[in-house]
Amino acid sequence: MDDTRANDLFRRLTTFGVLNLLILILIIATISTNGNGIFLGFIIGLGMLVVFYGTTVTIGFAKKRNLYDIRYANFEQFLSTVFYIVGLIQTIVGFLAVEIFLIIQGLLLVLLGNSTRKRVSTIRNSQFMQWYNKRLDSEVILRNEEVYASCPNCDSLLAVIPSLLSTKDRCPNCDGLLVNSIEEE
Repeated sequence: MDDTRANDLFRRLTTFGVLNLLILILIIATISTNGNGIFLGFIIGLGMLVVFYGTTVTIGFAKKRNLYDIRYANFEQFLSTVFYIVGLIQTIVGFLAVEIFLIIQGLLLVLLGNSTRKRVSTIRNSQFMQWYNKRLDSEVILRNEEVYASCPNCDSLLAVIPSLLSTKDRCPNCDGLLVNSIEEE
C-alpha cells in the first residue's frame, strides 16, 4: 500500500469515525427524551461515557498513537452493533406505528451499521495495520545511553553514545569530525 493511498484512506477512516460519534450523540439525545428519570439518567451517563471513550480513541487514532488502531477498530465494531440494534428497533417500531420516517431512519441506521462494519475490516487489514504502525524516522527508538546529536559540520541528526565519542569519530554523511579538538595553552 503506497503512502498516498494509505494517507487518503486514513483521513477518510478518521472522518467517518468523527461522523459516527456525532450520529451516536444524536441517537443518545433521541433515546434520552423518551423515558423515565432513572432510565434517562442511565442512558445519558452511559452515553457520555461511550462518547468520551470514543473521542479519546478517535483522537489517538488520528495522531497514529501506538495500539490505537486496534482500539479504534473495536470501538467502530461496537458502534456498528449499536447502529444495527437501534436501526432494527426503529424499523420494527416504524412498521408497527405505520411511521414512514421512522422506517426510513431505521433502515438508514442498519445501512450505516453495515458500512461501519466494512470499515472495521479495512482497519484490521494487515497492509493497513503495517502502514499505520510504521515508525517515521523521527520516531526511531534509541538504545540505552544513546542521545540525538547533530554533526557540527553538516547538521545531520545522529544517534550517539556520548561516553564513547572520541576526537577521531567522523560523521557518516560528510566525513567531518564529530568532536572538535580544542587545545588549551
